[in-house]
Amino acid sequence: MSKIKIAVAGCLGRMGQEISKQILQNKNLEFLGGFEYKKHKDINKPLNKVSNIQSSKLVTPNSAQLIKDANVIIDFTTPQSTLENLKIASSNKTAVVIGTTGMTDAQKKKVKSYSKKIPILMSSNMSVGVNLLFNLVKQTAVALKDIDYDIEIAETHHKHKKDSPSGTALSLGEYAAQGRKTNFNKAKVLDRTKKLSSRKRGDIGFSVSRGGEIAGEHTVSFIGSNDRLDLVHKANNRSIFVDGAVKAAIFVSKKKPGFYSMNDLLF
Repeated sequence: MSKIKIAVAGCLGRMGQEISKQILQNKNLEFLGGFEYKKHKDINKPLNKVSNIQSSKLVTPNSAQLIKDANVIIDFTTPQSTLENLKIASSNKTAVVIGTTGMTDAQKKKVKSYSKKIPILMSSNMSVGVNLLFNLVKQTAVALKDIDYDIEIAETHHKHKKDSPSGTALSLGEYAAQGRKTNFNKAKVLDRTKKLSSRKRGDIGFSVSRGGEIAGEHTVSFIGSNDRLDLVHKANNRSIFVDGAVKAAIFVSKKKPGFYSMNDLLF
C-alpha cells in the first residue's frame, strides 16, 4: 500500500510542528514538507535547524508545489491563509484538513463551496473527547429547558492564542443552541461590560481567560435555581489535537469531494 503524502501549512507554528513530527513517526504516511508565509524569518532553512522536527527539508514559501504533490494538506493557520491554500488545493484535487479557527460566517461559506471539488474535513477541535462533549452538550440542552436552566460557557487557553472566544467554545454554544432549537447568533452573549441589564432567558453567555501555556479548557454550565451541571474537558497537552488531525488526514484522503467533520470520522 502506497503511503499517504501529507504537507503541513504553517509548519513552524505550535500545531504545525507537532503534526509534522507525528507524520514523520507514522510508517503509513509520507511527510512531503511544510510551508510558511513568504516573510517568515526561517524561510528556506532546514526544519531540523529551526525547530524540533527531525527533517532536513527546507521551510518553503512555495505552497503551490507542495499542495500539488500532496494527497492531503493539514492547515492550522489563519482564515485568510487557509482560503488561499484551499484555492490551490481545489485546482489540484488535493484533500484538506482544516483546524483553523476565527473564521467569519462568510469565510466558512467559502470553505464549503470548495468542498464541491475536493474533500474537506473541518473542525474547531480535533480532539475525540471534545467532539464527544459537543454531542453531550446538545443532548443536555434538549433535556434542560431554558425556562429552568441558564447556559454559560467558560474557556481558558495559552497567552499566545489570538481569537476569542475559542472556536471550540463557539462550537459548544452552537451545539447548545441546536439542542434548544434556537438561533445561536441571537442567543450568544460575548460581552456584558457594555450592557446595564439582567440576563435574558435563553442567553448563552461566554467568558474567556488567557494565560501561561494552557492547551485548552472548556466548561459548559447548565445553571438552575437548585442545582448546576458542568460538562468539562481539559487538554493536558496538544497531543490529542495532533492525533485527531492525523486521523482526519487519513480519513479524508479516502473520501470523495464533500464537507466532513470529526463526527463523520468518529460516529
